[in-house]
Amino acid sequence: MKKIYLIFILLTNILLANNLNNLLEEYKTTSEKSLQTVDEKLGHVLVYSQKDLRLMQYNKLNDILKELPLLNLNKNRFGVSSPSLAGTKTTVSGFFRLFINDHEVSSVHTQSFSLLWGEMPLDFIDHIEVYYGESSFALGNETGVYFIRVYTKSAKKENSTQLKTTISDDKSHSQSITHSQSFKNGWSYLLFLNQNELNDSNTYKNQELKNDSNSRYLYLDISNDTTNINIGYSDINKDAYMGLALDVKPEVAQTKANDYFININKYLLEDRSLKIGASYHISTREYKETNSSGIGLIPIIDLTQNPANTIPKEFSEDLKFTKTTAFISKSFNTDKNNFLTAFHIKNKTYEVDKRKTVNFTNQNSINQKFNDYDKETTYSLLFEDDYKINDKIMLIANAKYDKYRRSGYLENLEENMHRIGMIFTPYNNFGLKTFYTKTYLPPSFYNADFESYRNGNIKTQKYDIFTTEAVFTTTKSKLGITYHNVKINDFIYLTPIGFENIDHEIKTSGLIFDYEYLLSDEHKIKLNYFTTKSSEQINNSDKGAYIKFMGEYSKFEYFASLIYRNKYEYKPSTSNIVSVKDSYNLNLGASYNYSKDLTFSIKGENLLDKSTKSLYSDGFPGTNFALKDYDRNISFSVKWVF
Repeated sequence: MKKIYLIFILLTNILLANNLNNLLEEYKTTSEKSLQTVDEKLGHVLVYSQKDLRLMQYNKLNDILKELPLLNLNKNRFGVSSPSLAGTKTTVSGFFRLFINDHEVSSVHTQSFSLLWGEMPLDFIDHIEVYYGESSFALGNETGVYFIRVYTKSAKKENSTQLKTTISDDKSHSQSITHSQSFKNGWSYLLFLNQNELNDSNTYKNQELKNDSNSRYLYLDISNDTTNINIGYSDINKDAYMGLALDVKPEVAQTKANDYFININKYLLEDRSLKIGASYHISTREYKETNSSGIGLIPIIDLTQNPANTIPKEFSEDLKFTKTTAFISKSFNTDKNNFLTAFHIKNKTYEVDKRKTVNFTNQNSINQKFNDYDKETTYSLLFEDDYKINDKIMLIANAKYDKYRRSGYLENLEENMHRIGMIFTPYNNFGLKTFYTKTYLPPSFYNADFESYRNGNIKTQKYDIFTTEAVFTTTKSKLGITYHNVKINDFIYLTPIGFENIDHEIKTSGLIFDYEYLLSDEHKIKLNYFTTKSSEQINNSDKGAYIKFMGEYSKFEYFASLIYRNKYEYKPSTSNIVSVKDSYNLNLGASYNYSKDLTFSIKGENLLDKSTKSLYSDGFPGTNFALKDYDRNISFSVKWVF
């Protein structure tokens, strides 16, 4: 009971930044690693501890994304579950960044992680931190709005082998092995391997839209007290759902992709205040589609010509992307002041190994580039400082300068980001955190590829973000309220003829209510509700909530959750209106620990069969319609540790 009480006190107080160093030192005496990596200065954070992951049976990353506030997880035209900001629906979103330990795995092409890492198994994950607000200062990485930081288990802590197999009622199945070992010389390693087969489909106009996939994952962490070497690999071979087919029903639509990287970080000096790192990341993607009704490939369609000459009926491409990074950072710490400075270099390349289209007059176009923007190098210099005025007030300041050197038609770019903030804890059980941030999101290779012919030179999106958070705690509960107000200029959005910048300022604001109550030492309940308001027409849910219960008794562990997204109407001025009903995603699960080494689990997902729905378009410019994102599912798992 003492241990659980200590963990709960830390969970409720760390957000208030009340004597953080002492809390973290105290927490090291417990058996859980989670939260030692939390940096309150990076933004507003949600933490999923290893215990949360286990009790709630979060088997893959998308299980968590489904419930996060201020976003929706929808299926895009290629059958990939992709997150979008609340009230919006995007085919591929570049607002979200995913890190495995210190390495960002978001796509070089689209800036999205969803295709290869959205279904990432969590068997080898210790805990997850989700930051809302610009938090790219500490590592000099890509800009964004949501930052998801996934931390792998410690080999020294685990020092075991774990086998897990899962099978579902739709005949999907997954197998994984996690092995870790420590050596007397201080080195240790953790190896994770997984194979996953997913059976999925939907029906549109009495025709099946296939979305089956096979994916594999490998992760290797080699480390000692000062050095971390991470090697990752993932691949997927899947049906591409409706692809780019103008009539939504392609005869053939297939995607193959793989991703592998190596990342090395080294701490120098006795106080670990000097850190250097480097990484190499390579991705490839093959895509092919055949459709007798035409393929909506925006970059080559010319509406001023005969459609038979520019609309393809066959399309295939083989692409390669690389990213190389290097950085050095130095921190300087005193009793009241923590200062960090860093320099970061990042180089990206985009290669077309093969691209072919065939139009309705059977003319071929081979190895055609959509534009000449295929290389980018970024130099970043950053400064971060937090100053503790007293035990109750901490001031935070960040500044970052980015210099882009680009090939092709996109101009070279220089951008600045800065942020000021304060953490104020006037009482032991009440705290405030507030930030004002000016940041930006540059266009990606994908935005440039699919840019509208009307746009000319796609611009960088500019963000002004104001957020404030209040937290009140008692010995058994925590209540948090977060408010955000965002202004966006030159927002990039996808029209039927390609990406364009909106010519006016977008305004959005909203609230998040978060409540946690400890029913007993073994049981707790969590509630969350969010609402947003936008100056633009919505095309997705803009309100949502969840309620979660988790607990354990004797050899049993169990949970229940209900995830809600509100109904909405999409009312475009030039097409039909689509009404989408409220979504209620009910999940139940239980585990039986036969012994300390053998566990049996059962989980039911979307038991009410009231999934969220995604908007699509049939034809050009098209008739709008909505399809559900996921089916009801029952799965059974066995985990063996030895």
